[in-house]
Amino acid sequence: MRFLGALLVLVQSLFAGEPQLHCEKNWGEIKWQGMKFHRYHLRASDFPPSKTYRLIVENYDGQRTETFEYVSNQKGRLILIRPDEDYEDEIYLMCAAKRGERLRFWMESEDDAYAAELVPFPLGMKSKKGVKLDLELKGEQGEKFLFTGNELEPYENVDLFLEIKNERVLLNSSETSEYGEFSAMIDLPEDPHGGEAKLVLKRKNEEIVFPFSWGPPAVKIVGACCFEIK
Repeated sequence: MRFLGALLVLVQSLFAGEPQLHCEKNWGEIKWQGMKFHRYHLRASDFPPSKTYRLIVENYDGQRTETFEYVSNQKGRLILIRPDEDYEDEIYLMCAAKRGERLRFWMESEDDAYAAELVPFPLGMKSKKGVKLDLELKGEQGEKFLFTGNELEPYENVDLFLEIKNERVLLNSSETSEYGEFSAMIDLPEDPHGGEAKLVLKRKNEEIVFPFSWGPPAVKIVGACCFEIK
């Protein structure tokens, strides 16, 4: 029987998957005090059994906030360690977010860590010809963004301009990748007011205008996420 038990453990370990942590959005949204809440499940699977993990939220600026502790069961799922024995309500993680902000969620133990990430309020658009453009907030003062373009032609020549107050400046002139992808870091001057700006992507047969806010208007909270850990 001991041999059979050991063999079963070995077979389970051979066929166990890699630890996974991912975000799964529920249908529907919640509105509370004028703010929109997106609902997500943060799902964990195939975690090493009988280990304690702490959930840490990392914002786009690198700030990390420690939240709740979880213990992994024999099935590799995470079980909440409740604050006290009498606590009966479900615990949800609430995260305020900015437009274009990427949130990263870490499950960390003493010797390993697993992460999932998402942009709950994306800043993007799609052109009439199907080109997908996105901006990701990178600067703490709303002065830095990562610009990405997808669904372009492979090895296509493109020009990227920045326009503020009707003044247009060429930022980048390059060739897309073999997959029709293009990216560039956008640096704007630090400004106590900021305002509205435009990115203009010029192609051979299309000019795409992408309006966005920068400076203080870009770092305002636009909504929040509500997470349940499963």
